[in-house]
Order: sequence, then structure tokens, then C-alpha cells
Amino acid sequence: MFSALLSYRRYIWRNAWNELRYHYAGTGMGIFWNVIHPLVTILLYTLIFSWIFPQRAKGGGYVLHLTSGLLAWRAFTDTIQRGSNAFIEHARYLKRLAIPPQVFVAKICVTGTLMLFLYYLLLLPISMWLGNDLGWSVIAFPGVLLALQLLAFGLALALAHLRALFPDVEQIVQAILPLWMWTLPVVYPETVIPPSLRAWLWLNPPYMYLRSMRDVLLNRQLPALEEWLAMTFWLCVALGCGIYVNQKLQHDATEAI
Repeated sequence: MFSALLSYRRYIWRNAWNELRYHYAGTGMGIFWNVIHPLVTILLYTLIFSWIFPQRAKGGGYVLHLTSGLLAWRAFTDTIQRGSNAFIEHARYLKRLAIPPQVFVAKICVTGTLMLFLYYLLLLPISMWLGNDLGWSVIAFPGVLLALQLLAFGLALALAHLRALFPDVEQIVQAILPLWMWTLPVVYPETVIPPSLRAWLWLNPPYMYLRSMRDVLLNRQLPALEEWLAMTFWLCVALGCGIYVNQKLQHDATEAI
């Protein structure tokens, strides 16, 4: 599977970049809408918590906690949701061209990753403006974001095959993703979770990625060794599932679309 992705790396990159460039084709602002949408989201939460809830937003800590979690979750779930529909969306190409189906899931993942990095290129200066100085640990930030998107790729690859065979998977994914968010400290601080349950959060795959990202952004420290190990474990599980399902169901999924 990885050799196929490597062979089509230029195709994946070119199509991912073109999707960013032409997604808003025909509008006056064009490609700049890719910047405006996340910037409006960041500024909206900053203003709301600075003006309406000034005590909670004091120092910008909660604003950054909330915004960083929401932006990462938005990119993660968008990759899973769009990636799970990749075979259906590109059915005409899969039927006519000898392109491995995982290439289309990878293209969506690369597009989501570019958007995620764009989100944080906007968030980091705002973080500094709010008084949260960045330390040298920020060098780990791209690695954590990339690992989160690889986790999404593994899940999306498995779901794309199941979606082609079982149409109800699309509705199941749409129902589960909003519920999944509330099992994680995305919009609420981790401290509201009872200590007896907090120790089990690592069993929720995206948790360690969100925690590591906030360690770098808010605490100016590198993720601890156990966080790297947990992220590596879940990444291997997600990619392993994606590869296994791809090997077992690729032919059936291509025939079903």
C-alpha cells in the first residue's frame, strides 16, 4: 500500500493543492477564503471569551485551549468524514483508471493536513499576541499534527471500504463524530473529568495527540515519553486496521461502487 502511495505522490500532492486553490473558485476572494474561515473562527472565540467571559479568558489560556482543540478536531473529523466517502466521490475514476483506491483517501488526508497547518500558522501569532510566548518545544508541533492526521488517514481508509459496501456507514459516521468529541477534552478542560476516569483517557485514540499539542502550545514543553508511546501505539493500530481492510476488501469495494 505504501509503495502505491509513494508512486502516486505527485498526483496526490498536486490534487490536494489544487483542491485548496480552486475550492472557492468563482468567488471574489478565491484561495484567501481558506485563510479567512479559520481566522474568523479563531477571532470569534477570542472575542467571545475576552469580552463575555473575561475571568475565564484571563491570560488567554482558556481561549487557546478551546481554539487549539476545536481546530485540530475540525481537521481530524473532516479528514475522516470526507475520507470515508472517497471511493464514492471518485467512483468514476476508480472504474476507468488503474489508480489504487487508497490514493484518493490519501489525497483528502493531505488536503486536511495542509488546512490544519494553515490553521496553526494563524493561531501561533495570535497565541503570542495573547501573551503566550512560544518555547523551543514548538519544534515538536508539526510532528504531533502530522501524527494526528495519519491517525485520521488509517481510520478513513478502513471506513472508505466499509462505506462502499455498506451505505449506512456514512450515517453512522456522521452520528458518531459529534458524540466522540464530547468524550474528549476538546471544548472543556481536562480537570472537569473525575480523577478516577482521567487515567483512562489514553484509551481514547485522539486524546494523547490533543494533550501533546497543548503541552507544546500552552505549557511550552515537549510531550512526555509515555505520550509519544501512546501516540505511536494508536497510530500503529489505526494504520494497521486501514492496511488490513484495504488488503481484504479492496477488490470488493471497487466492484461495489
